[in-house]
Amino acid sequence: KPRSEKYVVSLTYDGKSEHILQLESTEFDTDKVEEQDLFKSEKTGIIGFDAYWQRTPNGGDAFTSSPIAKLFLLGTIKYATRDAWGMGIEYEGGRPGWNDAMNGVPGMVGSGMPETFELHQLLSYVKKVVDTYDRAVVIPVELADMITTVNGALNDLEASGFEEPEVMPFDVPPVLFTYWDTVATAREDYRAKVQYYFSGSTVSLDASTVSAYVGRWLAQVEIGMERAIKMGSHGFGDDGTSGIPPSYFSYNVTKWELNGLKNDVGLPLANPLALSVGRFPLFLEGPTRYMKTVIDDKAALTAMYDKVKASGLRDENLKMYYVSASLEGQSYDMGRMMAFAPGWLENQSIWSHMSYKYYLELMRGKLYEQFFSEFRGGGMLPFMDPVVYGRSLMECSSFLASSAFPDPSFHGRGFSARLSGSTAEFLSIWKLIFIGSNPYFIDENGELAFILKPAVPAWMFKDDEDENAAEPMYDENGVLIISFKLFAHIPVTYHNSKGTDLFDVAPDSYKITMQDGSVEVVNGSVVPSDLAEKIRRIWDVKSIDAYF
Repeated sequence: KPRSEKYVVSLTYDGKSEHILQLESTEFDTDKVEEQDLFKSEKTGIIGFDAYWQRTPNGGDAFTSSPIAKLFLLGTIKYATRDAWGMGIEYEGGRPGWNDAMNGVPGMVGSGMPETFELHQLLSYVKKVVDTYDRAVVIPVELADMITTVNGALNDLEASGFEEPEVMPFDVPPVLFTYWDTVATAREDYRAKVQYYFSGSTVSLDASTVSAYVGRWLAQVEIGMERAIKMGSHGFGDDGTSGIPPSYFSYNVTKWELNGLKNDVGLPLANPLALSVGRFPLFLEGPTRYMKTVIDDKAALTAMYDKVKASGLRDENLKMYYVSASLEGQSYDMGRMMAFAPGWLENQSIWSHMSYKYYLELMRGKLYEQFFSEFRGGGMLPFMDPVVYGRSLMECSSFLASSAFPDPSFHGRGFSARLSGSTAEFLSIWKLIFIGSNPYFIDENGELAFILKPAVPAWMFKDDEDENAAEPMYDENGVLIISFKLFAHIPVTYHNSKGTDLFDVAPDSYKITMQDGSVEVVNGSVVPSDLAEKIRRIWDVKSIDAYF
């Protein structure tokens, strides 16, 4: 819904004053259902797949566009959904993208930085693609109209001479409010135009134009990211100076005007005239997704890791990370997590999925020493104490009761075992440890090639520190080895002649044994195309030995 239909004037909990809540921002579209019924099969009563495509009017065909045009459209809409300070993406639905226990934040006219960091990734990818291939991007005319308005508002903002404040005020400056209001209106107009159909008219933008648009938007997104860190978080024992990206903001509509409309229960609706930002405690999702935006900057990653470790997100007793810092003193408006005791479910517990996401970013950023310190220190299942964990270490849990939980006997125990997102994150971590990030690539000759580039620490070959460690394995020459299966079929053995960490290094040579008993030897770190294809097809290859 547009803001004029979802910004509701309501009494505060104490009944002493009025405030604006964003309520029922989405609705079930009965007119769209009627249109889809036209595609119902007379024989089965089942609605056909064609009903779910966006179409052109009067029974026209499904509107089609290229994948890059779809991504450009998505990035444009998300860019136009940034909050009034240009920091987070506004939550117009029922909950944030990942942490659905913060389901009260949309009602608080809230926004999220995790979605902004993902927008940064999306726009960066779109720009990279159009710059690389230099092809025109064809978009619906409705989107082109919205872009014209958005860029016009950006022109006005840049011409206003607005300067970034040294200290971030909570009140949104009028020039930023005007920009936000104009862009939000353009977004609402676009949605109204395409609610049922695209007109079918298109506009072709050359690659340089798309690149210029996206480049400007990326600059604004990065300004918003810097503002968010300056604005900071706020919670129990948190003065907002940690330098860690916040995850969420709320907005208080400090001035409004009634627009004459009412919602379904008779409460008046209003148009905002001024806004003030509100802050929340730290959540682990903020720095985790921020790391994606600086994944190639090892110094920035290391600095962020050190800040998180020293913050209220660290459970020092368990050597793990809370999903949130202390929520003491927070409003129940923010969501259902406030219903739980500290250390339980989404209230300052150890949420396995987000913890594993954080560890994965350490691996992607090649912070190997930091990752394996957390890994071996008990932050991940293979090195947890099973007695404390309370179940098999082969079994992921939704969350672990943290040291914040009132009953110490529960600290570190896993609850709600399931194949959760942490399982998927662990598989990604496993791939980076044993295979590398990009085993297949196109070489300088345009041919398919294969390379193994693991991140295996020396202690995985031979562990002199852990008395319970498995006995080391050696090859026929007395060289330390470890093995794994590639594509769940091909045994791969690493021969570590130096007995050192194999961090982001490729083998000196390979021995590839085929199913017919023949052996192919590759000198160098890259396996050429013919063998690379056989490895990918799996069945012709019996085993691979990689020598370091």
